Amino acid sequence: MPDEPDPALFARYCDEILPGMLGVCDVPASDATHVAEDVSLRAKAVARMDVVTQEILAAPYYEESFTHQPDDASPWLKAITTLVIRNSQLEDTHANGGPLGSGITSITTYGTAPLSHLIAARRQSPLPKDGLDDPFADLAEAYPRAWACLEALRTCLNLGGGRMAYRSPGGPAPQLPDASEVIDAEPADNVETPSNGDTFTGVVFSGIDPRFDQHGFNVLKLAAGGNGLLLGLSSLSRISRNSRKQLRVLEFLLAHRARILTTNYLLTDKEIWVRRRELVRPDSKRPMKGFEDLSGISGTHRKTIESWIKQVSNPQQVAR
Repeated sequence: MPDEPDPALFARYCDEILPGMLGVCDVPASDATHVAEDVSLRAKAVARMDVVTQEILAAPYYEESFTHQPDDASPWLKAITTLVIRNSQLEDTHANGGPLGSGITSITTYGTAPLSHLIAARRQSPLPKDGLDDPFADLAEAYPRAWACLEALRTCLNLGGGRMAYRSPGGPAPQLPDASEVIDAEPADNVETPSNGDTFTGVVFSGIDPRFDQHGFNVLKLAAGGNGLLLGLSSLSRISRNSRKQLRVLEFLLAHRARILTTNYLLTDKEIWVRRRELVRPDSKRPMKGFEDLSGISGTHRKTIESWIKQVSNPQQVAR
């Protein structure tokens, strides 16, 4: 965090720098303004949170962002920048065919330092939460299982990885989404799948859309069957970049005793595992690449990865 935080830097980023960078990427001015307003709203909401809450919400994006620029930013600041900027309406502009390309990397990189100033300033002089339109409001109460899991994940990341048990709240299991929440999304052709089967089904679909594509909905149906679904993903951001949907899906999976395996994590309804020492950067286009690197992984976590790799080599055993 900066020694003398200046929140005006982030205001300038949202008012001038971000719209200007989007303009260079040929994003229409009205869309650029919409993105900047959303980033500003999200940043103000996050800046009002305590550190623990910030890191719990950013934990699903830690493994994908720890290698991001700038190099001197902390991994948690990079994850929070992903939560605030990358997961904003910027995603809709990108997913709907916007000409952003590598501009997304520059946008998040240049936003990291100004965001750190805003957060540091609000820690020194907190503002009241009353009247704030908070996109992250009430998530802990709405999705207690998911929140407890991510809280344990956050703690384990701060301890350098390993295994951690946690107590998952009880209560009725969530129901499947209504059919009105499911849409047919176009298949993506840039995801490299294992040679023996169509294990990873990619679609062209905004990561912040609260609805479910047909493949994501099918995963929830499989989990609801109670057969101990093991879901492999390159990273938790593949579930969603919409925090409310992210926790909703995680709540559903944990309530139905599914296990979620990512490049660096294994999440269950009672325990979580995190790769020790250095994490491996996920590759969403070549998902198997990260699973083949077993450095820093042992015990149940290692056995689960080995079992899952066997499953994906046999398409008759694969859920997705």
